[in-house]
Amino acid sequence: MPRKIVIIGANAAGVHAANAARKTDPKAEITLIDKEPYPAYSRCGLPYVLAGEIPSFENLTAFPLAHYKMMKLDLRLETKARSINPEDKIVLIEDKEGNFEALKYDSLILATGADPLVIPIEGHDLPGIFTMRTLDDGKAIQKAMKTAKHAVVIGAGFIGLETAHAFVKNNIKTTIIEAIPYILPALFDKDMADYTQKKIEKHGVNVIVGRRVEAFLGKEKVEGVSIGGEEIKTDLVVMAAGIRPRTDLIRGLGIELGITRAIRVNPRMETSVSGIFAAGDCVESQSSITGLPCLYQLGTNAVRQGIAAGINAAGGYASNPRVICSAVSKIFDFELGAVGLSEYQACLLYTSPSPRD
Repeated sequence: MPRKIVIIGANAAGVHAANAARKTDPKAEITLIDKEPYPAYSRCGLPYVLAGEIPSFENLTAFPLAHYKMMKLDLRLETKARSINPEDKIVLIEDKEGNFEALKYDSLILATGADPLVIPIEGHDLPGIFTMRTLDDGKAIQKAMKTAKHAVVIGAGFIGLETAHAFVKNNIKTTIIEAIPYILPALFDKDMADYTQKKIEKHGVNVIVGRRVEAFLGKEKVEGVSIGGEEIKTDLVVMAAGIRPRTDLIRGLGIELGITRAIRVNPRMETSVSGIFAAGDCVESQSSITGLPCLYQLGTNAVRQGIAAGINAAGGYASNPRVICSAVSKIFDFELGAVGLSEYQACLLYTSPSPRD
């Protein structure tokens, strides 16, 4: 009987896991499940489509549908995994018509990704407030941009800065709000962050650091943001305050989470439950600098983890290396890059209890 491999999540980690599994076992039956209606695409490119620097969202597609047919991958889009039974090795799935199916597996790969953080404050559910995570998010923001004159971006990481760049490119007056006292705290030390902030401000972006949003204002849709008693007028808001590993599906299954609240895996990307692997933004990485667990939620890491998970799920052997957390981006007329620990992260290591305690 051919090996049955089921992969939950068909973006960067999932599709590369499927490709690697196919190359390892040409006869395996490989099924990919994803709740989105689109085949794998580059999430990192969304702001650049909004900026007009990538022609369309279609250009973000990683592999055409013909690729899945050529690789004999059973791609199930608009399909959700409802439950996992590790004892009987069954995944219960539901398609867009509400039909249920029980899929048997020999190996299961969790590539469930992450959810954007939504700040749960007054007015957070008003129309005109968006996250920047999916293709549909990008399309909704693009539509809102057509009539917007003012925008607020919450969060000054790469996604926040890239989104602000897109708004400015479309002549939208933009404010960035960051709760930490300087931008890019996970990547830059304060001196480099301050230098970068000045370059951003030269392009007309209003940058507010060290202050938290208190409420979103408006009745029928968002009309402003309240911060420190001050109201900032806006026609749209993008929350870019980070992402959280998506682990709801595995609750109660005995799959261990790490101290980062992401899925703990061994170097072969196998979870604490035999036969179940995991890769991508839902997974905890290991820092090669500190030797400690960390979150490194970038597409490049997801691809490497996916390849290792796919090879091992298909009966081969691969080991995923530790990470040094390198990252690059381009906004306005300059490029940004970082690797290793920032001072902020290093201080947290020395002021927080050891995960081994």
